[in-house]
Amino acid sequence: MSLCVYCKRRAGKRTCPALGGFICPSCCGQHRGIEISCPISCKYFKTHEGYQRDRLAADFHTVWLEKTEPLYRAGKEHLIDLIAMIEMLVYQFYRERALGTDNEVLEALKFLQRRFGPVIVVEAGGTALATHLWNGLQEFLKKESLPPEAVSEALEKILEIFQAYVTPTQPRKYLHGMLGHVERFFKLPKELKESPSLIAIPHTPE
Repeated sequence: MSLCVYCKRRAGKRTCPALGGFICPSCCGQHRGIEISCPISCKYFKTHEGYQRDRLAADFHTVWLEKTEPLYRAGKEHLIDLIAMIEMLVYQFYRERALGTDNEVLEALKFLQRRFGPVIVVEAGGTALATHLWNGLQEFLKKESLPPEAVSEALEKILEIFQAYVTPTQPRKYLHGMLGHVERFFKLPKELKESPSLIAIPHTPE
């Protein structure tokens, strides 16, 4: 039996299309979607991704409700709608991407915070996710008359949810929970519903 193409120590038992060889279950589980850019069609990635999203969706949603309740009580439903819209933009970006971590999301959110902050910060373009979120927000704000302060408040709340849910030892926990939360509890736009996702979700409630 051949050695794992990643660690070169343990026996490679799973076919890894990303690395072109056999990978051990340990390296597959630890590095897929983080250090290894898995093809979205990889059966191990699909099964694991669907399982994690389904497993963490309700837990994330509980935190989300707890953190957004003060906005609801203050009559700021428009900010809750904005938070949901930003989360759907993140979902749209990662829907068919295998590679991504919570730190990438954090970096993009902080980039947006600086762009919408009271002090104009001149900096180079952000990451692909940051650019995607910025462009999506600009389109949204063309239709909705919201001041920069409202966007900043919504971003602050998203970061509060992020900090409450993220776990350093699980670099994709926020992504898994948030993506599962969007799939299970949000009414997705028509284009996202009709675009067939390659992620296998074990259970999706009606």
